[in-house]
Amino acid sequence: MHIEITRSAADDASAHPWLDRILHRVYDKWHVLDTSKEPDPETFEHTAWIRGSGSWLREFFRSSVKLDGWTPAPERGRHVRVTPTPTREDELQPEMAARLADEPLVLLVENRNSDGAFLTRVIRDLDKRLLRYWARSGSPMRFDSVGGKGEMLKEVRARAENVVPRPRLVVVVDSDRTSSDHPGCEESQALAAGCQALRVPCWMLEKREAENYLPGKLLEKAPDRGPEHSRRLQAWQRLEEEQKDYFDMKNGLGPVGEADDLALFRDLGTADRETLALGFGPTIHACWQLWDVPAAKEIVIRGAGDLERGLALIWTEV
Repeated sequence: MHIEITRSAADDASAHPWLDRILHRVYDKWHVLDTSKEPDPETFEHTAWIRGSGSWLREFFRSSVKLDGWTPAPERGRHVRVTPTPTREDELQPEMAARLADEPLVLLVENRNSDGAFLTRVIRDLDKRLLRYWARSGSPMRFDSVGGKGEMLKEVRARAENVVPRPRLVVVVDSDRTSSDHPGCEESQALAAGCQALRVPCWMLEKREAENYLPGKLLEKAPDRGPEHSRRLQAWQRLEEEQKDYFDMKNGLGPVGEADDLALFRDLGTADRETLALGFGPTIHACWQLWDVPAAKEIVIRGAGDLERGLALIWTEV
């Protein structure tokens, strides 16, 4: 986060222990000390907080101001203003600000294993700056999961409803869309609406599920692959791009006449239809962890812009 400490807070003796805690998190590079609105940062050193703590805090403060190498563009990231008398939402009293600064950023997902593998690969391949932030001492960012989409909505409400300050939380959820004009399943829509009402960022995937972002380069190297996987991969490669986006990668199309998304696959040949009936299985997410297979370019192409959108959403809470 970008944390601005007002002079009124720095001159309030009761705030000093909380300001010390904030500064330690800044020094750990979890956050950035924002002095952009301070006319003369050097004169800030004459406040009671800095002056009364001796040279160690003065040097600590100076170092912290310079520790902004990971910082995203100024318009990105959450901003908090520390003041004894808050008057707006982004202003917090010192104790609340310090407790928020101690919170790791939580990425709430439906399944920590499969969705976690997806996000880990996307961050590592597409956003080195976010990866460096993630790797900071003390784990400033972590995954959490609570089960299905309905449980996720309950969790968001428990964490954010009538809670001040708003928690450091980003929700990532499959859309379960069955075509490009499908709005997503009811549970995904309810979760997104609930997050919006509580001002919690929610990335509802544009494609059906995380596995739909897997490029062929990773799919062809799937663990424990055999002849059946090869036939299924060849049939998948013959699909049109929209079909790839909304094909149920884990469970497949199901028996003819039983799937609710057959319209998109109506013209699919009988042989390919039968080959894709069962999908790639519940462990296909393991392809994200094929670190010896470089695929950043292919992941970007397969993402069609949605991955960058999701990363930008995560940055709003960093």
